[in-house]
Amino acid sequence: MADGYNPGDIIIDTLTVTSSRGTLDLAASFVSSSIYESIFTPGIVGDIVVLDTDDQLGQLKLTGDETVQMSFKAPGGESANYTFALHALDDLKSTGSQKSKMYTLKVVSEEALHAKTNYIQKSYNSTISDMVKDIHQNYMKSQKPLDVEETKGKQKIIIGHHNPFKAADVVRRRGISSENKSSAFLFFETRSGGNQTFKFTTIEKLFKGDIVKSFQQSDAINSSIMNKTDNNIISYEVPKQFSATDRIETGGKRRVTTFDIRTHTYKTKDITTDSTQYTTGGNGSYDSSTFKSKYFDGAKIPPQAMIPVDTSQRPVTNIPEQTADQQSFLSALMQNAMKIRVYGDANLKAGDMVNAAIPNKLSTTNNSDTDPLLSGKFLVSRIHHEIGGAGERPRYTCVMELLKGNLEEGV
Repeated sequence: MADGYNPGDIIIDTLTVTSSRGTLDLAASFVSSSIYESIFTPGIVGDIVVLDTDDQLGQLKLTGDETVQMSFKAPGGESANYTFALHALDDLKSTGSQKSKMYTLKVVSEEALHAKTNYIQKSYNSTISDMVKDIHQNYMKSQKPLDVEETKGKQKIIIGHHNPFKAADVVRRRGISSENKSSAFLFFETRSGGNQTFKFTTIEKLFKGDIVKSFQQSDAINSSIMNKTDNNIISYEVPKQFSATDRIETGGKRRVTTFDIRTHTYKTKDITTDSTQYTTGGNGSYDSSTFKSKYFDGAKIPPQAMIPVDTSQRPVTNIPEQTADQQSFLSALMQNAMKIRVYGDANLKAGDMVNAAIPNKLSTTNNSDTDPLLSGKFLVSRIHHEIGGAGERPRYTCVMELLKGNLEEGV
């Protein structure tokens, strides 16, 4: 944190609205904003509140063809740079003055508006990763970089009149990774080097990323010389510690049944999965030996997936071999989620890996030991960059939804 500033302070570098009718600089008119990023959605959205003096926005005649550029940072930190499309002007409020009004600019990624009109009707015969590249460039009309995790096996897929976001969702569900056996793919927008970018990647690969920042909750700010104020966890919430039902339903032993359309024969194979074979935030499993013997080992007929077999007439998709691992990984991912609020940092983004240390609640004077269930490496699945009004302290905070999956150590 730069000298002379406090954690949660914010600097608005740029806020402009641009159209063919001109450009309006609104940095001095900025009031507050909320920017939302998620690994589960293909675009970034936001609300930006501005104080319009002397009817500047009215004179620009906003109609929906504008772009909004916004750049902000915590003092001494990196900037987050966004280019949005303005899709709505909302919540017009009077300020009590004859010369000013309060506007909320509703902004989305430009690709979201292209997706409303540019539908896909196409037959593909290629790898899933190549399909995503085509959708991104030719149908989303995106100029942003695309980071792609390559898939194996060509597939024949017919897209019958879907918008690009829906088409990307259809094909990513069939992707089989060349390097991560879980093959749970995502297609989402995030940032890289401060600028917007798209990613087509598995969740497992995101878990293999480097830690970008470590956070710690302390009973008293700066109670330890090892604890930095701007890294302090202001508050946290644990919406789900674990779900035995999810692990039973999609983990453990799986039966994969294939059907050969040429010979009309069925083949079944029972596969016993192990959640520790995948990369998550922890190296251990929730599945104790008692849990496995009760619910997995004794199953006479495990949950079944029916898949047409790959043949010479049908491209080798590799889906039958990976289905059990894909489902088992998702069952591990549905364990151990947490939300934390921290001081704002524009460098934080969806898809990052962070460390979180929550102390054991033993006493107010002995919090050096961390809670083994709530601490360790987490994946930022969603993040809300929240910038409040000028009088709020801290003004800039980040609310992050974190996923861990497996335990730090097994039971």
